[in-house]
Amino acid sequence: MIDNLLDPSHVAWVHVTSFAGAGTDTRPLDIEELEGGVIVSRWIFAEPAPPYYRDMLAFGDNCDRKQHYECRLPSTAINMSVYARAGTGGPEKPYPDDVFLNISYNFITPIDADRSLYFWFQHRNTDPDNAALSKRMFEGATMAFNEDKDVLEAVHEGMKHRRTPYMNLGLDAGAMRFRAKVEKRIAAERSGEA
Repeated sequence: MIDNLLDPSHVAWVHVTSFAGAGTDTRPLDIEELEGGVIVSRWIFAEPAPPYYRDMLAFGDNCDRKQHYECRLPSTAINMSVYARAGTGGPEKPYPDDVFLNISYNFITPIDADRSLYFWFQHRNTDPDNAALSKRMFEGATMAFNEDKDVLEAVHEGMKHRRTPYMNLGLDAGAMRFRAKVEKRIAAERSGEA
């Protein structure tokens, strides 16, 4: 689950009708290690918004956008989507007044080796009283999370009954760094150092 929440690239092939958009499969990722977590992010410049966001943006379809995937030990994730008018977004730039922010908070609690509880909620920085928009965003996010669920269940079965070694790609770097932090924390707890 955390591997998925640290992989902005998966939207290009899992979420074709929702979160995918130009650049989600080709732009380089930035990775930042925190004491208690990892952030994987990237800016995509002057491209059309993905289907999920297309009609929500006050400035139209062409935009600069940031995918921000952050996971904190032991299993909390914050995913943030930032949409700015083309030419106004980017690292080190302040957010413009008409920026659209959607932040999703994700809490995962393992039940056993095969199952976890997954709680989430999201909020945005605009139109707080727009019930129709809230409903649309909730239904769209639920659809996308169910797409993830189908893929993750198949991946989990493949990992349990693996026939070949793991093959990690460059886009797995954030997840691999987070796994190392989890393993270090488990080792510290077992040795009584945590």
